[in-house]
Amino acid sequence: MKNNNGFFFVFIAAIILGALISMNFNFQRIQSYSQLNSAEYQNAVEERANLYKDIGNLKEDTLEKKSKINKYANNYKKDDKILDDMKAQIIDYEMFIGLNKVEGSGIVLTIKDGKANALEESADEINNKLLHYYDMELILNELRTAGAEAISVNNHRIVPWTGVVCSWAFMGFEDGGMEYAPFNIYVMGDPEKLKAALLEDGSHIKELMFRKLYVNIEKIDKITMPPTTASANVKYMVRDDSKK
Repeated sequence: MKNNNGFFFVFIAAIILGALISMNFNFQRIQSYSQLNSAEYQNAVEERANLYKDIGNLKEDTLEKKSKINKYANNYKKDDKILDDMKAQIIDYEMFIGLNKVEGSGIVLTIKDGKANALEESADEINNKLLHYYDMELILNELRTAGAEAISVNNHRIVPWTGVVCSWAFMGFEDGGMEYAPFNIYVMGDPEKLKAALLEDGSHIKELMFRKLYVNIEKIDKITMPPTTASANVKYMVRDDSKK
């Protein structure tokens, strides 16, 4: 009878435990999950959709900002390239107008007055053997035409607007500078081309040689020229932006 009673109590306990498990309760009587009603489920679905939408907007915003950053970076690179080009052009212009000290290869053209004999030659013959300011002007023009990139007479830098004046035994320039004989005219450019142009028939150098002045042309690998002392300020001309 005692065994039957024990079996009965075990059987009752098993039934009660199965009921608890089926009702989804743990031994601490804590509910393991919650069940949503239809309204709560709908709200959850809408909230999830809004979150997905926000995430999509953030992704698009991130891509847009990355695109702008890349664009700005590329523009900065382009701007840097433009600035570098502008700086290079400014340097070229400064060298061209003689504002900077320069060096390069070319020729040196040395000219001296011819030897004269006052006892045997007339005044015209003696005058013909002298280098005059207009001779220097013609020489400078021939050098420019021949492709000279830079010119200096002795230590005086010649620029596109350099003027030459007669100053007795000296060669004067528009900025008040003076140089005296012998005149070493330093020229930067293609040495072969420059020499060929100076010695071609009809050149003024050929005429000076015919007049019996001393003329010598020497090729030089490295010439150094000082900057100009002439003013580079523009006073009378302005830029014309008209399309005509």
